[in-house]
Amino acid sequence: MQKGLLTILAITLLAGTSLLNTVQNSEQSSFLEDEIMKIYQNWQREHGKRYSQFENSHRFGIFKKNYAYIQEHQKRVEAGLETYEIGLNSFADLSVEEFEAKYLKLKSSSQREQRNQVYKKQGKQVPVEVDLRKDGVVSEVKNQGSCGSCWAFSAVAALETALRQSGVQNVELSEQELVDCAVLDEFESEGCDGGEMYDGFAYASKYGIAIRSEYPYAAVDQQCQAKKTKTRYQFSGFVDVESLNPNAYVEAAAEHALSVGINASGINFQLYRKGIYNAKCDSRKEAINHGVTNVGYAPEYYLIKNSWGISWGEQGYIRFARINDKEGQCGVQQEVNYPIYKLFENQSTIVE
Repeated sequence: MQKGLLTILAITLLAGTSLLNTVQNSEQSSFLEDEIMKIYQNWQREHGKRYSQFENSHRFGIFKKNYAYIQEHQKRVEAGLETYEIGLNSFADLSVEEFEAKYLKLKSSSQREQRNQVYKKQGKQVPVEVDLRKDGVVSEVKNQGSCGSCWAFSAVAALETALRQSGVQNVELSEQELVDCAVLDEFESEGCDGGEMYDGFAYASKYGIAIRSEYPYAAVDQQCQAKKTKTRYQFSGFVDVESLNPNAYVEAAAEHALSVGINASGINFQLYRKGIYNAKCDSRKEAINHGVTNVGYAPEYYLIKNSWGISWGEQGYIRFARINDKEGQCGVQQEVNYPIYKLFENQSTIVE
């Protein structure tokens, strides 16, 4: 009898302890949920995000997962296992699949052969470090928005630097014109559904390109309106940098802004905040899916300008690790080119 009572008492105590632990865990989980919700709401205000009640619940679920991943990554940073940090930028409520489908639209052609004008390694003595921003020839970081026009932004960034290096100061060119006009049937690009930087260069060389104020960015596909513009700049072709040759890449980067294709897949690139980005990724040409612009280098990295606004990365830039690999970090040395600008008397070529 006494033994039975002791057994019942023990079971009761265990049940009570288990219930208490469950309540405590539930309270702790609820507290963490509330804290993350506060972080999410502050993030929403910072980035101007507004959703319906249903959409908000869905976005919060993704945000929580990304937030937890960021915390784990930070532990690796503090342990000296990573060379870069990630954080809650404007893409923090997107899944990797959503992000890649929406923003990584570069149409890299594995069939395209490099053109007649190919820059090959010449054995030049180049500076140890280059940052074209210090020369005042790099335009401000822009934001492509939800249009898959990275290719147009990469091309225009290189075009603008070529202009400024020729003495034409403070000119911003029209990404929207490339989105609307450098497309099928004459070109291979497809506007907001992706394209290639060399199409932008080929277009600006054949037809010229308008300034941004006369052909502003709309982040949607439109009918070509080049005929309505007045101030245009005519380019004179472009140069392919020899693929898979880091020496040719650095020699060219010492003098030019380079349009380059990279593989930007994965949550680490999506949420990149600062540091030298050194991540495992597919470097094959077939995996390249994003167009960016190289504007300098240092012994440890390439200085890359992106087109996702200044809230991403280091004020819109990423330091891309220079690795001992012919493809380069995430394929950065696979597809590389830059435009040529020469001042002509007539800068008013209009698309017919």
